[in-house]
Amino acid sequence: MANIPALMGFPQPGPRQPKRHAVWVAIVLGVTAAAGCNKPSSENIQLWKTTEKGPGKLADVLADRTVEPKLRAEAAAALVDIGKADQVEATLTAMPANERWEVLKTLLPLYMSSMAATKDSAPEKALTYRDALFSLRALGQAEDQSRIDAALMPGIEQELRTGRVRNGRHSIEKILTAVGPSAGAMLVKLLGEPIVGYPQVAELLARVGDEGTRQKGAENLVARAKAHKPITDQMWKSIGILGGPVALKFLEDRIANGKGDEAVSAVRALQQKREPAALPFALKTAGDSKADKSIRDEMFGVVEGIGGLEARDGLVRIIQTDKEELVRYRAFESLLAVSKQDGVLPGLEAFPASAPYKKVDVEDLLVKLIEKLGPPVRPVLVKALESKFPLARMTAVMTLEYVGKSEDVPALERVGKDSTTIKGFPAGATVGKEAARVADLLRKK
Repeated sequence: MANIPALMGFPQPGPRQPKRHAVWVAIVLGVTAAAGCNKPSSENIQLWKTTEKGPGKLADVLADRTVEPKLRAEAAAALVDIGKADQVEATLTAMPANERWEVLKTLLPLYMSSMAATKDSAPEKALTYRDALFSLRALGQAEDQSRIDAALMPGIEQELRTGRVRNGRHSIEKILTAVGPSAGAMLVKLLGEPIVGYPQVAELLARVGDEGTRQKGAENLVARAKAHKPITDQMWKSIGILGGPVALKFLEDRIANGKGDEAVSAVRALQQKREPAALPFALKTAGDSKADKSIRDEMFGVVEGIGGLEARDGLVRIIQTDKEELVRYRAFESLLAVSKQDGVLPGLEAFPASAPYKKVDVEDLLVKLIEKLGPPVRPVLVKALESKFPLARMTAVMTLEYVGKSEDVPALERVGKDSTTIKGFPAGATVGKEAARVADLLRKK
């Protein structure tokens, strides 16, 4: 047998030194054992998860290009297991692609098996591995992405089916968005089932689905709504969120032919999504003097949500033609919501010249709304002082009192001799007198 102390260069004990020989043997064996404990191996990787310096050793193994890919993958899984997933992602991202792909060959199955093994016994640990697995999606090859999607989707589908959805570092919405069309198809399938968590599924489909899947999802919900009455608030909202031709047709029918709360709920569902195709119906209903007042009021909200030039022109027409003054004021409020300062002058000039106007109503329902637009509206008001419509001039003067500046005084002085009165205003209250009063106030600013 080889003389170990001699081989190591240590002094050899004589025949009368057995104890010293045993000491040297123990030292050599200890050194050998220590070296073994620091060497990367499957056993040591599991051991290092429990030691103080272990995380650093695991990180070193993962980053060491001389270590075989299998052990590097095991080190990555161990780091995830002790809460160092971010460090793993950073190291993998920094690797050359070919090197990283070799590590992923072992790492993907490790993550998948760990996720499956802890699904029931340790849900939080399973969620950690789900996040870690998804993080590899952007780092792998196309076939890796397909494997990852196939591993992730069944668990997510089950969570959505039961209504017990968990979001970790990566939300389900983020995961489904990355997965793409197959995720939309899965959500559509769920909306065809009698699941209690359909509102969350509908919201996800509205965000991650394409037009086709959203339409199919809406079809499933409309069919369910027709079969089960009364329709719940959640169902109305879900149909509105998905929108599309089928949902729009259903909602318009319920608004036109439904009664009481059902019609109001249908309008509110229509407000959930900016649906340009709904604008003609919304404008028609908002301007229909025979329609229910609460429905008309809610429909203005639909118009505001859609916006655009067609909405602006439709609201101007309502101001011009509606016989109810409160409806005209409501249309003006929506017009400012749609067009901001660009809607001020067209809206003011649309009010019927022959109608009476109470000063308090002009102050509360016109001036205060315009004032909220702030500094950008000043040039519009100065221009409105030259309008051929008296109400537009008077409203501009009254609003400049709050948003005007001293440089607006000359424009106000030019209308100082305007003797026009507004029907319904206090006797003797002319546009010119009001302009002179406001000009005096602005000079002092």
